[in-house]
Amino acid sequence: MLPTTGLCRTADSAKIGLVLSGGGAKGLFHVGVLKALEENEIPIDYVAGTSIGAIIAGMYAMGYTPDEMREYFSSKRFNNLFNFDIPPKFRFFALEPEATPELFFLRFDIENKSFKPVLPTNLVPSYNMDLEFVKLTSQATTVCKNNFDSLMIPFRCVASEIRTHKSRVLKSGNLGTAIRASMSYPFVFKPVLVDSTLLFDGGFYNNFPWDVMLFDFKPDLIIGSQCTTNNEPPSESDIISQVTNMLISYTDYEMPDSLGIVINKTFADVGVLDFGNIDALIDSGYVTTMKSIEQIRKRTKIRRTVDEVERRRRLFKSKYFHFPLIYSGITVSGASKRQNKTVEQLFRRNTQVKYSHNKFETKLFGVIALNIVNSLYPTAEWNHDSQAYTPMLRISQSPIFKASLGGNISSAAGNNMINAGLEVLRWGKYLTRIKSDFTFGKLYSSIKVGVRQDYPFSYPFFAEAYMTLSGYDYYKGSQDIFYDDIRQILLKEYSYYFTVNAGRGITRNSKIKSGINIGIHNVHYNKAAIIKSSDTLSRFNFQFLSPHVIFDKNTLNYKQYPTAGHYFRCSIRNVWGIENYKYISDPFTEKQYHSWIALRLTNDYYLDINKFVSLGFYFDFSASNRFKFFDYYPTLAVTPVFQPTPHSKTFLLENYRANTFVAAGLKPVIKFGKMFSLQTDAYIFQPYESLLYDMTYTKMPKFLLMGSAAAVWQSPVGPLAVSLNYYEKNYSNFYLMVNFGYLIFNRKGID
Repeated sequence: MLPTTGLCRTADSAKIGLVLSGGGAKGLFHVGVLKALEENEIPIDYVAGTSIGAIIAGMYAMGYTPDEMREYFSSKRFNNLFNFDIPPKFRFFALEPEATPELFFLRFDIENKSFKPVLPTNLVPSYNMDLEFVKLTSQATTVCKNNFDSLMIPFRCVASEIRTHKSRVLKSGNLGTAIRASMSYPFVFKPVLVDSTLLFDGGFYNNFPWDVMLFDFKPDLIIGSQCTTNNEPPSESDIISQVTNMLISYTDYEMPDSLGIVINKTFADVGVLDFGNIDALIDSGYVTTMKSIEQIRKRTKIRRTVDEVERRRRLFKSKYFHFPLIYSGITVSGASKRQNKTVEQLFRRNTQVKYSHNKFETKLFGVIALNIVNSLYPTAEWNHDSQAYTPMLRISQSPIFKASLGGNISSAAGNNMINAGLEVLRWGKYLTRIKSDFTFGKLYSSIKVGVRQDYPFSYPFFAEAYMTLSGYDYYKGSQDIFYDDIRQILLKEYSYYFTVNAGRGITRNSKIKSGINIGIHNVHYNKAAIIKSSDTLSRFNFQFLSPHVIFDKNTLNYKQYPTAGHYFRCSIRNVWGIENYKYISDPFTEKQYHSWIALRLTNDYYLDINKFVSLGFYFDFSASNRFKFFDYYPTLAVTPVFQPTPHSKTFLLENYRANTFVAAGLKPVIKFGKMFSLQTDAYIFQPYESLLYDMTYTKMPKFLLMGSAAAVWQSPVGPLAVSLNYYEKNYSNFYLMVNFGYLIFNRKGID
């Protein structure tokens, strides 16, 4: 039985409740409703909402004005909540392994002595969102002492218990957690654990909680804002509609007229995350409300001026001053005792007794960058002794095994590759990763196996050891989709080496490492004018030992076809080795000893011109006192090469190789939203001297040009690109390529 409203109230003390429905991005309609009600002095004494309605109702209860909400929802800060990637300023490249062609991955755990796949539970990573709710609601939670009746306006929201198939009304506790639970749409956002129960989006069982408003607050008048309807009946040919109807219960949007007024408008063409036209959605709420404003005014004689509402806001928000958003200490739970402690150590390292929210975010993303946690949920509680917030992290360990699949699909048959990887993860006092990576293709094949240990908790140090075997077959790697190469090269290049490195992070996005490579570099080739793949090949091998020091910095937003960020690499290496030759028709073997020092600097920087345009600046410099080997192709194969584009990495590029060279390029980028771009590259390559076919050098030859134009879609798994590539001196000048995936190759032992 529904309770009777306004039992003991007079006309001068009547109370009004506002109920906001769910509806995803459509719910921005509610902001316009609030603005119209405030401007017409309609008092709002209670608020309740579901999902996006819970966010807006919660913000209103905390003291946000409708104009402040419009500004917030239009901001980059809000837009970042739905990013798939970690914000560039919070990336930890110093902790990241070498890039691989990975497109998909699946994690496994061991349960009852068998492998159990651990499927992802959410499409949108929740880290940005969870941190935002800490920042947005912690002070209000403290001021109201975890009682939502003590907010500026008493507040309710609803979430769903999937296990019991019941709706739960949230009226106390952490305000951010309550709102976050109410909007946790399955498979889109990760659910939230409250009182040991997983809570999902409140829209499952009550997408328009006017009944909650009635039972909890008993207002004299309820104003409802509805921007969505029940699902259409399921279609036998549409599995999405079938699943939606199975999950989401029928919601009663028909509030009796005797209880209040419903302001409604439905949007058939606005998706759950379609926040692209915020102003139009908000304005539609304002216009729709103004059409009903006279009817609302007739239902209540109570008025509350804009000045009165503003004074009330200032009074409530002035209490925030006593609870500044600063942090002290850390409490971690959810994993093993040792793992909880090591994460606490990571937070405390290089942290003052009290630290800012930005520092808190930086530390949290440091944990995320390690890929050691499967879930991480932050809250903050006010500590009266320290006069600061204590961050509370609930974590769960990442599954032990990770299997990945990737590679490249290309219109040029030689560039088709498949990649598979397996990683085993263990962590306690330190972090151990055992990795294997396999790539197979016509042009390129590789196997890389090794182990890396990170000591990120007490001191940011790492050690790694890898064995890499890779091979290039430039004869099979045909690059043109219209005709065969004018001049094919029967050349196969193999690099086998073992490397040991030790290093540490310098900043979040830079690291330095030193180590040594030991291995063999082989080149098998035939210089005949007419060649066949079955020809007997001359054989060259170079047994080497190469100590090195490498500094890396990387903030690029994509592994391939970036549009923002900065990449810088400086490597210095000394190479000692013995070359051996085996000729085609002569059993005699030539042997020589070599030693050289090589320096390589690469810089790739993108300057944002505006929202739609960025300009890349590329610079590459190589200097070496390397001696030439006994024959042309072996010398060429180990000579530094200029390969700034993905397509250029698939060529031997005889004319773009030199021991010492300088190269530069401009890279204008036109961006069509986050995922689409048009990229053009223009480069100039100037060698100090070039090796000729007769094994002589020509000094300061004429510079060469290289260029590329590509239309790129950065899909959630990898890039799809259509590119036209130009090389001034090559077997063919122009190459058209359609490419999905990554052209990423392991480094050679003497690169």
